[in-house]
Amino acid sequence: MFNSLKCKILLRFDDIAPNMKWEMMSRVKNLLEKYDVKPIIGVIPKNEDNELKAYPKCSFNFWNEIKNLQINGWEIAMHGYQHLYEAKCEEDYLGHGGNTEFSGFSYENQLKKLTLGLEIFKKQNIEIKTFFAPNHTFDENTIKACKAAGIDTIVDGYGLAPYYENGVFFLPQLFYRLLALPFGFQTLQIHLNYFDEKNFIKLEKFIKKNQKKIISFSDLDKTIKNSFFDEVTKYIIKKIFKFIRKTRERSTSHKHHN
Repeated sequence: MFNSLKCKILLRFDDIAPNMKWEMMSRVKNLLEKYDVKPIIGVIPKNEDNELKAYPKCSFNFWNEIKNLQINGWEIAMHGYQHLYEAKCEEDYLGHGGNTEFSGFSYENQLKKLTLGLEIFKKQNIEIKTFFAPNHTFDENTIKACKAAGIDTIVDGYGLAPYYENGVFFLPQLFYRLLALPFGFQTLQIHLNYFDEKNFIKLEKFIKKNQKKIISFSDLDKTIKNSFFDEVTKYIIKKIFKFIRKTRERSTSHKHHN
């Protein structure tokens, strides 16, 4: 059973695509290899996001690189399909709201996106069992479609321990900055496209300091059962984060009106 009293950290890198800050990605890759850290990376199978496409395109075979990372123990997750925000949502599974590629669309629409994305990975001989949606916005149809497509893990959610919900294994992702709590499991989200030298130095210091706490995806025990303590903390954290989010939204709205 997962021990919530021990701090465990999983590093998650978003927006991995042919167009990105590959020079920074290369430096971070060497850093992770130095400390034997194997992260989970969210690969966009068919990137059509113009904001992301503005970054330089890699000079090497993108899919060979991703396959090699998987061979070396990195977990490859499907990060959306085209990373296109086709709508705005108010009601999504985690209560984030905002731009979405998945939430609010029909089950058939979402299953098609997942299937098309998985076919791209399959052509490259890359097996995918893990998913996380762009902008954290997905709904129950997304979960249903993931299960139908053979995806059993979603990297998102609340709580201080991995948990099962609606037949899917969730890995909570609470923070967007390098932060090590004194206890509990946490997935730390990192966008390398926004990285500069200061961010790189911070990441190296963080990894060096917390090396023993950082785990790889393969270290996770998917046979865990949700304890009462884990369920209670998940409920409380969910309420807290939703309250903080709504307070920020009200504050932003008030500023705009003034």
